[in-house]
Amino acid sequence: MKCRIVEIMLLPPDLNHNNPVCPTDQKLLAQLSTGCKEAFRLIYDQHWEILYQAAYSRLQDQELVEELLQELFVDLWTRHDRLAINTSIKAYLFTAVKYQVMKKIDSRRLHRSMGLEEVELPYDQYDVLELDDLYEQLHVAIDKLPQKSQLVFTMSRFDGLSTEEIADKLRLSPQTVHNKMSQSLRFLRSELKEYAPVIALLLVQ
Repeated sequence: MKCRIVEIMLLPPDLNHNNPVCPTDQKLLAQLSTGCKEAFRLIYDQHWEILYQAAYSRLQDQELVEELLQELFVDLWTRHDRLAINTSIKAYLFTAVKYQVMKKIDSRRLHRSMGLEEVELPYDQYDVLELDDLYEQLHVAIDKLPQKSQLVFTMSRFDGLSTEEIADKLRLSPQTVHNKMSQSLRFLRSELKEYAPVIALLLVQ
């Protein structure tokens, strides 16, 4: 898998994409959809480190995390002409990594408890980069939250900030942040119950 991502990153510059790559998400995605390798490289460079840190904090396994990220970015490139991303690139990739990490954690737990070499999880049928309907419904549900709760939820689950960091940025008490998150999670689980258990994995901290 590492060879595949290296092959993509070392491809020669695009002869048919002479316009400079714009760092805004909307234009980056538009350029990526046409097969612009420079746009892909920029997305990779901008997000790899924070995604690695998020995954490693849970898995504590460098090789496994690198493999997970390689798969994610290879899939991103493979599907570049049919992606439907309605959030920021960071939020989309961060959620994708969180989903894959929780799959790994659940698989490990089943391995230990059942002593099995391979375990098929109930949500293995989903490809995280193809869950467009889920992402759309998630953000529809988030839009129904009060404005401050939307902000708290996004900073926590999409930006990866801690309760203390959110409280400091929004000038709220940590208890207020905690209460808003609890209320938001109850509401979103109710709104998206038909997507269980996948949505449960995306909502956990």
